[in-house]
Amino acid sequence: MDLQGWWTKDEEGYMEFETSQLQRFYEAVTESYHRVYNSFLDENDDDDEAYYKALERGYEMVTDYKTIDGISQFATTYNTPEYLVDVWYGVDEETGKKVYNKGFLRINRN
Repeated sequence: MDLQGWWTKDEEGYMEFETSQLQRFYEAVTESYHRVYNSFLDENDDDDEAYYKALERGYEMVTDYKTIDGISQFATTYNTPEYLVDVWYGVDEETGKKVYNKGFLRINRN
């Protein structure tokens, strides 16, 4: 499975997706990650400990540069045992600068 499409942020900062299927998968994956990470954070009250315990279970969120389709993109990646989600920003066609209220996402089954 490979889903991909555009997202935008509305005036209140909420993400809106090109299709409802993209939204459902994005929300399911991110909620799954946050549920696992937050349970370890509540248990240990330590960000690093929660990160490593979640990672042991196959859950990770990383925000960093990543090569996507041959281009280095600043992306947030959610990795769960079931899915890999990459979310990155769009680029203004005239200036070439990143636009922080719209972008692209790709969801793959692990």
